[in-house]
Amino acid sequence: MRQHVGPWCTALSALGLSACAATSPTVRTAPPRAMLPGPHPSFVRIAVVTRHPQAYLARHFAPARLPAAVRAAIARAGAVSLPFHRLVVTRQFVRHATYRNVNIHTRVTDTLTNIGHGYLEDREQIAVNSIPVALNLNLSYLGLLSVEHQHLRERAAFVRAPMRLQQLTGLTPGVAHPLPHHTYRMTVRWLRRRTSDTCKAGRRYYPARRLLAQLPGRALNLECTIRRDGLVRSRNRVTYLTAYGIFLILQRDTPTYTLRAKIVRIGAS
Repeated sequence: MRQHVGPWCTALSALGLSACAATSPTVRTAPPRAMLPGPHPSFVRIAVVTRHPQAYLARHFAPARLPAAVRAAIARAGAVSLPFHRLVVTRQFVRHATYRNVNIHTRVTDTLTNIGHGYLEDREQIAVNSIPVALNLNLSYLGLLSVEHQHLRERAAFVRAPMRLQQLTGLTPGVAHPLPHHTYRMTVRWLRRRTSDTCKAGRRYYPARRLLAQLPGRALNLECTIRRDGLVRSRNRVTYLTAYGIFLILQRDTPTYTLRAKIVRIGAS
C-alpha cells in the first residue's frame, strides 16, 4: 500500500514522528487482517499501552530482559548512582527540513524514572503546536544508550512491540563520568542493523546555567558521529549534566534535516 507523505509529514518522520495517520486515508494503522483474530507478538493494541503507560514501562522495559552480554557490557562501563527518583525534562525543538525549507517546532517532555545502575525508564511525550502527536517509551543507560524502544503514534489502533537491543560491543569504560578531551565509542546491533557511535568530549566543563538559568552543576558537550552499516548517518551534540548524571541530545545534523533544542524546564523528585 502506497503512503502519501507531504512535506510536513516528512519533516516529522525524520525522527520517528508522524501525524499523518490522522489525515491520510492510505496510512495503515493496524496490522494486516490475518493478524487480527488472535494475539500476535509483533503488535500490541495501543490502548493497552496508553491506559497506564508508566505501569506498562515498568512491566515490559526491564534490564533483566536484555541479553546477558549487553547487561555485562553496561556494567563494565561504570557503576552509577543517580541523585533522583524521577526527573522531568522539557525541551523545545526546531527541525529544519533542508530540502523543503520547512521549520517544525515541537515540544518534548521526558519523564525519566531511575530504576538503578544507571538505567532509566523514559516516557517521552511529543507535541506539535501544543497538540500531542506521538509517545515514545524507552529504556536507556543514562539517556546516552537506548537499549529498548517503542514508538506510538496518536490515533493508531496498534503499535509494534518494543524493539530490544541485540548486541553491544566496545562501550568505553568511564563513559558514565566523561572527561574533557576524551573519546568514547560503542557499537550496537538492532536486529540486522549495526550502528557505531564515536563521541569526542569538549575541551572543558562549563556552568550548566548557560543552558537554563536555574540548572545547577556543570555541563560537558560531546560531539558524536553516528555510522550505520559503515556510512555516516548523523552528527549529534550530546550534553552531559553533572547535577543529574544524564545525557541529553540538543543538536542533530543529517543530510535531510537539522535539529536544534533548548532545555526549557527541568525538575527532580
